Amino acid sequence: RTTERRSACYNFSNSAQCNWNGGSWPYETSKVGTALINLLQTYGPQSAADVTTFDRLLTTYAVAHTRSHADGISPPHVDEDLHPDDGYWITRRKLHGIPPWPGTGGLGSARHPLSARGTHYFHSTFNDLVLSGLVGLRAHAKYFEVYPLSLATSFCATRLRLRAVDVSLVWDSDGSAYTHGPGLHVWLGGRHVGSARGVSVLEVAPGLLPPRLHVSYDGERLVAIGRGEAGVVPIGPRFEEE
Repeated sequence: RTTERRSACYNFSNSAQCNWNGGSWPYETSKVGTALINLLQTYGPQSAADVTTFDRLLTTYAVAHTRSHADGISPPHVDEDLHPDDGYWITRRKLHGIPPWPGTGGLGSARHPLSARGTHYFHSTFNDLVLSGLVGLRAHAKYFEVYPLSLATSFCATRLRLRAVDVSLVWDSDGSAYTHGPGLHVWLGGRHVGSARGVSVLEVAPGLLPPRLHVSYDGERLVAIGRGEAGVVPIGPRFEEE
Protein backbone atom coordinates (compact mmCIF):
# COMPACT_ATOMS: atom_id res chain seq x y z
CA ARG A 1 0.00 0.00 0.00
CA THR A 2 1.27 3.46 -0.81
CA THR A 3 -0.62 4.97 2.13
CA GLU A 4 -1.11 3.60 5.62
CA ARG A 5 -4.71 2.46 6.08
CA ARG A 6 -5.31 4.74 9.09
CA SER A 7 -4.17 7.84 7.19
CA ALA A 8 -6.71 10.45 6.11
CA CYS A 9 -5.19 10.17 2.64
CA TYR A 10 -6.17 6.50 2.39
CA ASN A 11 -9.20 6.66 0.11
CA PHE A 12 -10.18 5.70 -3.42
CA SER A 13 -12.70 8.47 -4.14
CA ASN A 14 -10.51 10.35 -6.61
CA SER A 15 -11.43 9.58 -10.22
CA ALA A 16 -7.93 10.37 -11.54
CA GLN A 17 -6.17 7.31 -12.90
CA CYS A 18 -2.86 7.59 -11.07
CA ASN A 19 -2.93 8.17 -7.31
CA TRP A 20 -0.76 7.35 -4.34
CA ASN A 21 -3.71 7.15 -1.98
CA GLY A 22 -3.44 3.54 -0.87
CA GLY A 23 -3.16 1.51 -4.05
CA SER A 24 -0.45 -1.11 -4.44
CA TRP A 25 2.05 -0.10 -7.13
CA PRO A 26 4.15 -2.84 -8.78
CA TYR A 27 7.05 -0.43 -9.14
CA GLU A 28 7.19 0.05 -5.37
CA THR A 29 6.55 -3.63 -4.62
CA SER A 30 9.48 -4.56 -6.86
CA LYS A 31 11.78 -2.29 -4.87
CA VAL A 32 10.64 -3.88 -1.61
CA GLY A 33 11.21 -7.35 -3.09
CA THR A 34 14.70 -6.45 -4.32
CA ALA A 35 15.63 -4.96 -0.96
CA LEU A 36 14.36 -8.07 0.85
CA ILE A 37 16.42 -10.34 -1.41
CA ASN A 38 19.57 -8.30 -0.75
CA LEU A 39 18.88 -8.30 2.99
CA LEU A 40 18.42 -12.07 3.26
CA GLN A 41 21.19 -13.09 0.86
CA THR A 42 23.82 -10.57 1.94
CA TYR A 43 23.40 -9.89 5.64
CA GLY A 44 22.68 -13.31 7.12
CA PRO A 45 19.83 -14.42 9.42
CA GLN A 46 17.33 -11.71 10.33
CA SER A 47 14.96 -11.55 13.28
CA ALA A 48 12.22 -9.71 11.36
CA ALA A 49 12.29 -11.59 8.02
CA ASP A 50 13.34 -14.91 6.51
CA VAL A 51 12.75 -17.05 3.43
CA THR A 52 9.10 -17.44 4.46
CA THR A 53 8.66 -13.67 4.26
CA PHE A 54 9.99 -13.51 0.72
CA ASP A 55 8.04 -16.59 -0.37
CA ARG A 56 4.80 -15.01 0.86
CA LEU A 57 5.58 -11.68 -0.84
CA LEU A 58 6.44 -13.30 -4.18
CA THR A 59 3.36 -15.55 -4.10
CA THR A 60 1.06 -12.59 -3.43
CA TYR A 61 2.82 -10.59 -6.13
CA ALA A 62 2.39 -13.44 -8.62
CA VAL A 63 -1.36 -13.52 -7.97
CA ALA A 64 -1.47 -9.77 -8.62
CA HIS A 65 -0.12 -10.39 -12.13
CA THR A 66 -3.41 -11.90 -13.28
CA ARG A 67 -6.91 -10.48 -13.60
CA SER A 68 -8.64 -13.72 -12.66
CA HIS A 69 -9.23 -12.78 -9.01
CA ALA A 70 -11.32 -9.65 -9.58
CA ASP A 71 -12.06 -9.59 -13.31
CA GLY A 72 -12.50 -13.26 -14.15
CA ILE A 73 -9.89 -13.01 -16.91
CA SER A 74 -6.80 -15.18 -16.73
CA PRO A 75 -4.15 -13.63 -19.04
CA PRO A 76 -1.27 -11.93 -17.18
CA HIS A 77 -1.78 -8.22 -16.76
CA VAL A 78 0.40 -5.61 -15.07
CA ASP A 79 -0.80 -2.05 -14.71
CA GLU A 80 0.11 0.96 -12.62
CA ASP A 81 -1.73 0.41 -9.37
CA LEU A 82 -3.75 -2.42 -7.85
CA HIS A 83 -6.56 -2.18 -5.33
CA PRO A 84 -4.95 -3.83 -2.28
CA ASP A 85 -8.23 -5.23 -0.92
CA ASP A 86 -10.36 -6.03 -3.97
CA GLY A 87 -7.56 -7.14 -6.29
CA TYR A 88 -8.46 -5.22 -9.47
CA TRP A 89 -6.22 -2.85 -11.43
CA ILE A 90 -7.48 0.61 -10.53
CA THR A 91 -5.94 2.41 -13.50
CA ARG A 92 -7.36 -0.07 -16.01
CA ARG A 93 -10.92 0.22 -14.69
CA LYS A 94 -10.72 4.00 -14.59
CA LEU A 95 -9.22 4.10 -18.08
CA HIS A 96 -12.05 2.01 -19.52
CA GLY A 97 -14.81 3.37 -17.29
CA ILE A 98 -15.46 -0.05 -15.70
CA PRO A 99 -17.47 -0.11 -12.43
CA PRO A 100 -16.97 1.02 -9.77
CA TRP A 101 -15.60 3.80 -11.92
CA PRO A 102 -18.27 4.50 -14.61
CA GLY A 103 -17.88 7.74 -16.47
CA THR A 104 -14.15 8.00 -15.85
CA GLY A 105 -12.98 6.42 -19.12
CA GLY A 106 -10.35 8.42 -20.95
CA LEU A 107 -10.39 6.52 -24.25
CA GLY A 108 -11.68 8.05 -27.43
CA SER A 109 -12.09 4.69 -29.17
CA ALA A 110 -11.18 1.02 -28.92
CA ARG A 111 -8.10 1.77 -31.03
CA HIS A 112 -6.84 4.43 -28.66
CA PRO A 113 -3.07 3.91 -28.08
CA LEU A 114 -3.69 3.42 -24.36
CA SER A 115 -6.43 0.80 -24.75
CA ALA A 116 -4.02 -2.12 -24.21
CA ARG A 117 -1.99 -0.46 -21.50
CA GLY A 118 -1.08 -3.05 -18.90
CA THR A 119 -0.28 -5.84 -21.34
CA HIS A 120 3.21 -4.36 -21.66
CA TYR A 121 3.54 -2.19 -18.57
CA PHE A 122 6.87 -3.52 -17.29
CA HIS A 123 7.33 -1.79 -13.96
CA SER A 124 7.05 -4.96 -11.95
CA THR A 125 10.50 -6.57 -12.55
CA PHE A 126 8.74 -9.83 -11.65
CA ASN A 127 11.17 -11.96 -13.69
CA ASP A 128 14.10 -10.40 -11.85
CA LEU A 129 12.57 -11.22 -8.47
CA VAL A 130 12.05 -14.83 -9.55
CA LEU A 131 15.59 -15.30 -10.88
CA SER A 132 17.47 -13.41 -8.18
CA GLY A 133 15.20 -14.39 -5.27
CA LEU A 134 13.33 -17.67 -5.81
CA VAL A 135 16.12 -19.21 -7.94
CA GLY A 136 18.74 -17.12 -6.11
CA LEU A 137 21.23 -16.48 -8.92
CA ARG A 138 23.85 -13.83 -8.11
CA ALA A 139 26.98 -12.99 -10.12
CA HIS A 140 30.36 -12.35 -8.49
CA ALA A 141 33.75 -11.65 -10.02
CA LYS A 142 35.17 -15.19 -9.90
CA TYR A 143 32.07 -17.30 -9.34
CA PHE A 144 28.32 -17.17 -9.29
CA GLU A 145 26.15 -17.90 -6.31
CA VAL A 146 22.92 -19.88 -6.11
CA TYR A 147 21.06 -18.87 -2.96
CA PRO A 148 17.36 -19.75 -3.42
CA LEU A 149 14.85 -17.97 -1.19
CA SER A 150 12.15 -20.50 -1.84
CA LEU A 151 9.86 -22.89 0.00
CA ALA A 152 8.99 -24.63 -3.28
CA THR A 153 9.69 -28.35 -3.38
CA SER A 154 10.94 -28.03 -6.95
CA PHE A 155 11.80 -25.53 -9.66
CA CYS A 156 13.67 -25.48 -12.96
CA ALA A 157 15.42 -22.55 -14.64
CA THR A 158 17.31 -23.26 -17.85
CA ARG A 159 19.71 -21.44 -20.16
CA LEU A 160 20.18 -18.37 -17.99
CA ARG A 161 22.89 -16.37 -19.74
CA LEU A 162 25.46 -15.23 -17.19
CA ARG A 163 28.80 -13.78 -18.29
CA ALA A 164 28.74 -15.64 -21.61
CA VAL A 165 27.84 -18.93 -19.90
CA ASP A 166 24.50 -20.75 -20.09
CA VAL A 167 23.49 -21.72 -16.55
CA SER A 168 20.72 -24.26 -15.89
CA LEU A 169 19.43 -25.13 -12.42
CA VAL A 170 17.05 -27.78 -11.14
CA TRP A 171 15.87 -28.04 -7.54
CA ASP A 172 13.98 -31.18 -6.58
CA SER A 173 13.68 -31.77 -2.85
CA ASP A 174 12.86 -35.49 -3.04
CA GLY A 175 13.66 -36.33 -6.66
CA SER A 176 10.03 -36.87 -7.69
CA ALA A 177 9.52 -33.80 -9.91
CA TYR A 178 12.34 -34.33 -12.43
CA THR A 179 14.62 -37.20 -13.44
CA HIS A 180 17.88 -36.04 -11.87
CA GLY A 181 17.42 -37.24 -8.30
CA PRO A 182 16.96 -35.19 -5.14
CA GLY A 183 18.89 -31.97 -4.56
CA LEU A 184 20.00 -28.83 -6.39
CA HIS A 185 21.65 -29.61 -9.74
CA VAL A 186 23.80 -27.28 -11.84
CA TRP A 187 24.65 -27.34 -15.56
CA LEU A 188 27.01 -25.00 -17.41
CA GLY A 189 26.77 -24.94 -21.18
CA GLY A 190 24.74 -28.14 -21.06
CA ARG A 191 27.35 -29.98 -18.94
CA HIS A 192 26.34 -31.20 -15.50
CA VAL A 193 28.92 -29.84 -13.06
CA GLY A 194 27.55 -30.84 -9.66
CA SER A 195 24.73 -31.36 -7.20
CA ALA A 196 24.03 -30.75 -3.54
CA ARG A 197 21.36 -32.18 -1.28
CA GLY A 198 18.68 -30.07 0.38
CA VAL A 199 19.05 -28.88 3.95
CA SER A 200 16.67 -29.08 6.89
CA VAL A 201 15.84 -25.83 8.67
CA LEU A 202 12.94 -26.77 10.91
CA GLU A 203 12.52 -23.27 12.34
CA VAL A 204 11.76 -22.04 8.80
CA ALA A 205 9.95 -24.92 7.07
CA PRO A 206 9.14 -28.59 7.79
CA GLY A 207 10.63 -29.81 4.51
CA LEU A 208 14.02 -29.40 2.87
CA LEU A 209 15.29 -26.07 1.58
CA PRO A 210 17.66 -25.68 -1.39
CA PRO A 211 21.32 -25.38 -0.36
CA ARG A 212 23.47 -22.32 -1.03
CA LEU A 213 26.14 -22.88 -3.67
CA HIS A 214 29.19 -21.12 -5.07
CA VAL A 215 30.11 -22.26 -8.59
CA SER A 216 33.08 -21.17 -10.70
CA TYR A 217 32.26 -19.95 -14.19
CA ASP A 218 34.29 -22.75 -15.75
CA GLY A 219 32.43 -25.36 -13.68
CA GLU A 220 35.59 -26.76 -12.10
CA ARG A 221 34.58 -25.84 -8.57
CA LEU A 222 31.23 -26.18 -6.83
CA VAL A 223 30.98 -25.64 -3.08
CA ALA A 224 27.95 -25.76 -0.83
CA ILE A 225 28.35 -23.22 1.97
CA GLY A 226 26.48 -22.33 5.13
CA ARG A 227 23.70 -24.78 6.02
CA GLY A 228 24.29 -26.78 2.81
CA GLU A 229 27.85 -27.78 3.69
CA ALA A 230 27.04 -31.41 4.50
CA GLY A 231 25.21 -31.93 1.22
CA VAL A 232 28.00 -31.01 -1.18
CA VAL A 233 29.22 -33.26 -3.96
CA PRO A 234 32.73 -31.79 -4.51
CA ILE A 235 34.08 -31.76 -8.03
CA GLY A 236 37.30 -29.83 -7.54
CA PRO A 237 39.31 -27.62 -5.17
CA ARG A 238 37.31 -25.65 -2.63
CA PHE A 239 36.79 -21.92 -2.74
CA GLU A 240 38.71 -20.08 -0.08
CA GLU A 241 36.61 -18.86 2.84
CA GLU A 242 34.99 -15.52 1.99
